[in-house]
Formats: sequence, structure tokens, C-alpha cells
Amino acid sequence: MAPFPSPWLQGFRPVSAPRRTLICFPYAGAGAAVFRDWASDVGPDTELLAVRLPGRESRIGEPPLRRAEDAVSAILDALHPLGDRPLILFGHSLGAALAYATARALVARGCPPALLVVSGRRAPHLPSRRLPSHALDDEAFRTRLIALGGTPPEVLACDELMELMLPMLRADFVMSDGFHEDAPSPIPVPILAFAGVEDNEATVEEVSAWEQVAGAAFALCTLPGGHFFLHENRSLIASQVQRSLFLWNRRQIVTSNGKSFDEDNRIR
Repeated sequence: MAPFPSPWLQGFRPVSAPRRTLICFPYAGAGAAVFRDWASDVGPDTELLAVRLPGRESRIGEPPLRRAEDAVSAILDALHPLGDRPLILFGHSLGAALAYATARALVARGCPPALLVVSGRRAPHLPSRRLPSHALDDEAFRTRLIALGGTPPEVLACDELMELMLPMLRADFVMSDGFHEDAPSPIPVPILAFAGVEDNEATVEEVSAWEQVAGAAFALCTLPGGHFFLHENRSLIASQVQRSLFLWNRRQIVTSNGKSFDEDNRIR
């Protein structure tokens, strides 16, 4: 296992001379470990680093954050040592919101990522359709977790574990509920979006609305499954990310030579 580049980032496989870095942002309640197995799917020249928020795994003793801007500020500091290496930002659910906010912050600094990948998350200008989690008591909040399906049943059934995890889970949901932009301007970054066809938390229509903030290029990929479709489709998602990055990079090169691509990505 690779050493921690910072408390905020976890690597799982050393890459001697990476050409790019994939930064993975986990969903609410999760830690960096949910991306442990992804390192074998991203290719030998791609470094994978997963974000670890306070309040979980090795940071369980730290108070969890409740505002996305606080997390993004620290993540930017953690990314600084990577220099000008091309970045791909991937996030699922809450992670998609954090990846997008990080991409926008990088754009503001004049160093946009090569690609933003959002998964299982409504576009930032769309309001949530559910009651904010802070309005729920512990029993109703646990019922919501059961409905989402991302928390292991054995954890939900253990009162001691839930008592330990509830502050972190509630903070993550508050962060997710509070992330919204009324009229975001497009960012000069290509966006690849993934949606689960049976996902009631973020429908295909809500995920497709990310096109409104994609100022460079946009593609939507629908996959089978509910809100946590990323686990069953890990290898497919990783290969699609690499393919999209390759095609969009070629498109930029060809366009600079005065040619263009048709819908099948063939030069014409």
C-alpha cells in the first residue's frame, strides 16, 4: 500500500511515473477504502488517490465537516504537491458534489482538471426532492439509510456501531443537503456523468442536467442498478473514464489542426 500523501488522500498502489492522477471522492458515510479495488482497473500509468474526510477510518477521532467549502479548501492544499500533472476528478453522490466544487476551485486557480466525472448525483442547480436529514430523528434517519442501501445491514443492526457512526453520517448528509447552486455558470472542463437506471435518489433526468454546467464537452452513461450501482459496475466505469479522456484529448488535438470529429469520433 502506498503511504499517505496527506491525511486527506490515500493511495493504494505505487506508480513510478504516473501520467495522470485520478482523485476519487466517496459518497456520504464512506471513506477512502471504498476505492481500494479501483487501483487495479485504472491502468498502469494512472495514479489513484482517494479522498478521506475527517470522522472516519484513520481520522475517526476528528470532528466531521458539515460544509463542502471547508472540505474543498483542505483538499486543494492536499493536491498542491501533485504539481501540474493532469487530474481526473471522480465522485459518487456526495462525492460528486465535492468533486465538482473542487473542479470549480481549480478552474478559479487557473489549473482546471482534465476531466470531471460525476456519478449518482443530481446537477448542482436542481433542488433535492427529499426532506433535509437534519429534520429527521435517529429512527427516521436510520430508515433513510436502509432505503438508500449503502450501509451494511450488520452495521445498521448494531446500536453500538450506529451510535459511533451517526455523527459522521449526519454531518455528511448535512453537507450533501446544503450543496446547491441556483444558476451555475459552465466550467471549461469536460464532464462525464453516470446514472443508475433504477436510482431513485438521483434519476437519469437529474444526472443528465449536468450538461448545463459542462462548458467543454458532456457525455452521459446509464448503467443498471440503484443508487450504489458503482460497486457492481466498477470496471466498466473505470474503462469508460479512460476511453472518454482519450477521445476528448484526441478531439482537442484534431480541432487544433483545423479538423473535427463526427458523432462516431471519426476524423472528418
